[in-house]
Amino acid sequence: MKKIDEIIRNIDNYVLGETDEEFVCIDEEDNQIVAVAMLKQAEFHLDILSQDFDPDVYDNQEFFDVVEDLALLSRHSRIRILLHNTKKVSQRGHLIFYLSKRLVGLIQFRSIAELHMSIPDTFMLVDGIGIMHRPHTDTLAATVNFKDRQKTKKLLQLFNNIWEDSEPDPESRYIIV
Repeated sequence: MKKIDEIIRNIDNYVLGETDEEFVCIDEEDNQIVAVAMLKQAEFHLDILSQDFDPDVYDNQEFFDVVEDLALLSRHSRIRILLHNTKKVSQRGHLIFYLSKRLVGLIQFRSIAELHMSIPDTFMLVDGIGIMHRPHTDTLAATVNFKDRQKTKKLLQLFNNIWEDSEPDPESRYIIV
């Protein structure tokens, strides 16, 4: 298995939908770099399930820029974000919340229904094929694969079930600035 330092140095060689190599990111910086690199290649969809929208990973200018690019790329773009604790995120503030206010309707937030609150996973799915997955929220260790159809399909089904049971999030409309 390649060391994460080597992977990060060569992250531009990882192609969404083509590079089928699983690796693990263990810290904030590596997670940020990989999330941005994967999302830069997105053509249609971004789905994120998170406790508190992982500010260490997703609340930075580079991620903001690639989310904005995806939202504006096509009328078929879809960005959906499910959060356990939207109130905490809205009070703390988050760049993607601000972006969703500017790009109304292009980025959707929902609060996870009580029925699903026990799910500990955090994940980002890109175009239904790329995945960053943390099975435990107490660590930043995430398994990553730019082409894992099987695992992504399973988590996308879970995401869709949770999404259907969830309500549009009122907190994302009222951000404290």
